[in-house]
Amino acid sequence: MLKISILKVENPSCLWGRVVCGPGGNPETKEHYINLQTKMNLFYHDVTQDLHQLKPTSLEEGQMYVVYWDVKQSWCRAVVQSIIMDPGCCRAFCFLVDHGEMIVVSSDKIKVALRKFLQLPFWVKKFHLARIKPTTLRVSVFAEKAELEPSSQWDSSAALYLHNLLRASTQTEAVLHELESESTSIELYLIINNIKICVNDDLVAKQFAYYTSCGLDACDRFPHMLSSNILTRTVSKSSEKQMKETLHFSSKHGGSSESPDTSEVGDWLTTAPHPQSQLFELVTCEEGNRSKVTNEPTSFNNQSKHGRKASETESLLAWLNPEPFNADLDNGDKVAVFGDPWLKGILVHSAFSVEPCNTLEDAPVTDSLRQVLHRKNYSTLSPDDRYSWPAVARGCNTLIISHNADQPLGYLIPFLTHILLNSILLSHLSSSGPIAVLLCPGWQKAQAVCDLLEESKVSQKLHPVIVLVGIGKDEAKAVKIPKNCRLLVTTPFTLVRLLSCHCFLFLRLCHLVLDEADKLFTHAPDQMASILQHFQKVTSSEEKGSCPRQLVASAKRWTSPMENLICCHMPNPYIVISVPEEAALYGNIQQVILMTLESNKISVLLGALDFSPDVCQKTLIVANSSQEVEDVFKVVNNKSAFCLKTHEGLLDKLDFVIQQWRKNIGPGTHLILVSTSECLKFLGIRDAACVVHFGFPSSPKLFGSRLLCMAENFRNLSQQDQGCSQVTRSVLLVSERNARHVVGVLRYLERTDAPLPLVLLSFAEEINVAREDQKTDRPFCSYLKSFGFCRDRSVCLDRHRFNSQLDQSAFPTSGVIEVLPLYIKTASVFYGRLVRQNDKGFDTMASEMISYYADKKPGAKELLEGSLYAVQEEGIFHRVKILSIPNRGEGLFYNVLVQFIDVGMEGDVKSHQLLELPEQFHSLPNQAIEMVICRVKPVDAEIEWHPKVTRAIRQKIQGLQHQARVVLALGNTVFVDPMVRVTQMPGTKTLINEYNVQSEILKTGMGVGNPEHLHFLRALHQDTVVNRSKDGVHTSRMMDCLLSEEEMLTAAFTVAEVKKASALDPSHQIFKPSSPVPAPNLPTVKAPAVAEVPLVSVCNQKSCLDFVEDRKQISKRNPAASLSVHENGIPDGDEQVVSSDETVCNNLSKSLCPHIVWYQTCDSLIVTVKLMNPGSQRCDFFTDRVVYSGRVNGRFYRADLELHKQISTDTCYWEMKSNQPVLILVKQQLGYWERLLKSKNIFVSFDMDHVDEEEDSSSSRMWFEENTGDDSCYVNSESGSESD
Repeated sequence: MLKISILKVENPSCLWGRVVCGPGGNPETKEHYINLQTKMNLFYHDVTQDLHQLKPTSLEEGQMYVVYWDVKQSWCRAVVQSIIMDPGCCRAFCFLVDHGEMIVVSSDKIKVALRKFLQLPFWVKKFHLARIKPTTLRVSVFAEKAELEPSSQWDSSAALYLHNLLRASTQTEAVLHELESESTSIELYLIINNIKICVNDDLVAKQFAYYTSCGLDACDRFPHMLSSNILTRTVSKSSEKQMKETLHFSSKHGGSSESPDTSEVGDWLTTAPHPQSQLFELVTCEEGNRSKVTNEPTSFNNQSKHGRKASETESLLAWLNPEPFNADLDNGDKVAVFGDPWLKGILVHSAFSVEPCNTLEDAPVTDSLRQVLHRKNYSTLSPDDRYSWPAVARGCNTLIISHNADQPLGYLIPFLTHILLNSILLSHLSSSGPIAVLLCPGWQKAQAVCDLLEESKVSQKLHPVIVLVGIGKDEAKAVKIPKNCRLLVTTPFTLVRLLSCHCFLFLRLCHLVLDEADKLFTHAPDQMASILQHFQKVTSSEEKGSCPRQLVASAKRWTSPMENLICCHMPNPYIVISVPEEAALYGNIQQVILMTLESNKISVLLGALDFSPDVCQKTLIVANSSQEVEDVFKVVNNKSAFCLKTHEGLLDKLDFVIQQWRKNIGPGTHLILVSTSECLKFLGIRDAACVVHFGFPSSPKLFGSRLLCMAENFRNLSQQDQGCSQVTRSVLLVSERNARHVVGVLRYLERTDAPLPLVLLSFAEEINVAREDQKTDRPFCSYLKSFGFCRDRSVCLDRHRFNSQLDQSAFPTSGVIEVLPLYIKTASVFYGRLVRQNDKGFDTMASEMISYYADKKPGAKELLEGSLYAVQEEGIFHRVKILSIPNRGEGLFYNVLVQFIDVGMEGDVKSHQLLELPEQFHSLPNQAIEMVICRVKPVDAEIEWHPKVTRAIRQKIQGLQHQARVVLALGNTVFVDPMVRVTQMPGTKTLINEYNVQSEILKTGMGVGNPEHLHFLRALHQDTVVNRSKDGVHTSRMMDCLLSEEEMLTAAFTVAEVKKASALDPSHQIFKPSSPVPAPNLPTVKAPAVAEVPLVSVCNQKSCLDFVEDRKQISKRNPAASLSVHENGIPDGDEQVVSSDETVCNNLSKSLCPHIVWYQTCDSLIVTVKLMNPGSQRCDFFTDRVVYSGRVNGRFYRADLELHKQISTDTCYWEMKSNQPVLILVKQQLGYWERLLKSKNIFVSFDMDHVDEEEDSSSSRMWFEENTGDDSCYVNSESGSESD
């Protein structure tokens, strides 16, 4: 049986209602519609949208639109019933399909309904009572009698009676009968005074209706007649005024008839019977037993009809269960705006305007290159492509920063277009040599770009050439660049070597492209400076006056050298940045980091705001929830005269907030807006001067979108004379709840000049150590093995520290060994076997396998991962281990990934080639070991060996026996230095060293010495041995791993709080945010009182390990100052217990002292113990002292407080508030105490978060007036004078 909510009643054959719950119904359906309403309001209120494109070109009856309903001040889905044409305007008579109301709206309030807003079916459905038809009383004048006869219309008395029944009911249920095209027939059941009646039968019993033929005849069924006393008793409880209101049409309430006391009761009574009302049909379709709204604009009068289903359960589920709402599935709604790039989150700075391209068809590229894009499935342009391609194709100096910067197609296609159409025609003016050079960060990227050029079919005109030169003697001089080469692809290191020998070949260079420029400036800063200097010299000559000059740089991140690149080498630059957080770095936003506990965030916020600035100021405070917005606004509004708020629950005030924000403000005025992140992106704010992140941004994208609200105040490097722009800053509040984001945030902030708190740096180091300890099941980093450094530890998932168990090796750690390289993985890493004179086990097994498989070769019957099998290759049988088996499906042949355990190689083998391996060949251990040649690494800051080096070493050493000296052994890896090929001279016993493998690598010119490699490995191994010998350190690390990152950060922040509390005198603690004098040029953000922690500039800071050591030294000198307490009072690291007299105890059997805050009124003291959900609590009150005890996480806490004055023990009590114990101490004498305790206690401090209600109510409140006058100045509502 369904629970329904009747919203409106016209007659028993026309009921408008909603299904609340049914068998198998989705209980979250209501939330889906609420979310849909919120998303529609945000979208159609979005000032960044071009609403003219959302305006329908013409209105058609029966079509679905989105209209603005003034009653609820909300955008709603509606179907146009009729169009009213007036001389002044056009209006439409619409039916709200989710509310069941008919309204008249003007055409300017009607918008196109996007597909993502049609995912849910109509919320309001039409019902009619099943099995009954109306009757009427006909009076015969001649017979002088009245008789009940069937009628085509319902009498108003029947509708009024149904109104009374619904108003008196406490619950409404229905049984579904038929799913018809226009409405759904139901049996309606009401519960009135705990009596359940069937309305269908009751209307027949009251002779308002009769049964149809499809039901029971009246003679066969005698329905129970409901006593009229029930209705009389219920109705008599309502006043006459309420009765009039129930019969009066009103659309201000929304419908649920489950309880008359709820806010959603009454809409089904708000509309009087309306005869001959128009019937509206629900938009439904049958697909997968689920009803849904059609994707295309659907005619309301032409719908697909539900047929009868064999199973009533299936039809019920198909009728009730809507498609899940997902607004992100919209791929067909293209409401794109390209006029203002910042509307799409893109920053474009240029001294001239360039019209963006919208599609690939109107992009400024040649037809041949457009075909290349189609072959690459590059059919849709990204936002940065739309703005950067026209500039690059015109030959502008362009800087592009986007997430797709590692994809060369993003800049290469328009660049090639410009060269083919312009520069190539002028190349004959100079001698031979390339006209364009494309710099890549490494040989791999250079090869990928060269392959892409080959696919672009430009070789016949540009003749691109890739050149990679090592450091070999005279190698650069031997390079021959073809005369017809017009495009050279290389790396910065190679280009510098070429310029030193062949600078005359680059005299006609006029195009320079920097691929992944951030990496180029990071890994080759000196080389880039030389290249740019040469490019500047060549292109600035008088001979090149008529030649085009272009510099294009593409990068993923903004780096500081790019500022010099733009200012010194890019005249009239065109800058496109599609990554908001990188745009903030480019815009030179000052980052301010404030540490605080979650319970103290509002106090820190108040201390960070300047409510009396010298200049006009606009500040955004961003929260993560509506409740946070309300809490922050309540506090800030008491301090600021001009404060606004907006969140998802105040969407009807969104236009007012936007209007007030855009008004001009005078000097000394500080306008503050408190908003959620979701609402912020629809406000279109770009002129803020400060953004305060009260709610921590959960992702870099969200962080960047907030910072983009200051885009108009960003530094603009495209302008030569910018003048003195307003200082913009971002204030980030970091609490213990943001522990898992701290490492990532610091990684971003380290790229700025912001001073970083010492506590955060040391905490980030501890987190990195703790996370490293959790990688015990990961293999050791291959880059650390090969070169002694990792390419990027922040993203590398492998282990970077030795593990005594995993890295324990059975191989010798020193001495000379004989090795046989079999599989060359890279130039310095290979797999092979140890050759022992007396060990012939492998040779014996190999010969036995040949003999075994000579007679028969049994194929593998069953393939299992991890099992051993045999494979024959070139007459040799290898043992292999299956690593993975693909999902073969119905295929007969497939490949299996295996490892050759005696060779070390991994590869795919056909499944039918695997042979059964007898158990007798399983006993011999794996013969392949990994060998690393030390003290060599790739040249030019590469992280991978060039293929020609690996190929040369493979041809040199594979299959030949060598001698090597072992310097270290870890697990299955042996580190050797050196490794030589020893041969015996024919006819003599003389042995000679034929070659040294390290020397052979260096001879290729693609490798350099790496003396730090061995030193680092030995130091890392020694550190592991030392830590293993120290049980205390091991235990401490294990305890740190057990603690959550949030608890660790809480402990770090509490250290700062304890240090501050110990320096303050409780007698001088008053509730007033501290307001120190701001620093020069920092008029907005002031240092909060709790942020008194050491700040370390990124430009000149010690390592985090040094900071940890400094903290340890401080703890030795002053144990109390270094005490670190978690949120529940758990000490961090080496635990110390401090008693009430501040003596430090190392005995853990004693109790721990919790953190306590307090404030007072004239008659009582409110003391809060900062313990979350304690157990075994006890509180004893004495006249001069209070003793509290409790237990949290198996630890016992006790606070013995000796009070400054006496209290009344009979009236004192304690209670739990916000999961924390709160003690209420009633004073014996009225008045304010100078302090709480007789003697100072570092764990007791004044409650800075408490706000005095009397002080708030007495303060002069100021707010925005809706009518601010012609001058658009903010006015104090009490004084009426204009504000500064």
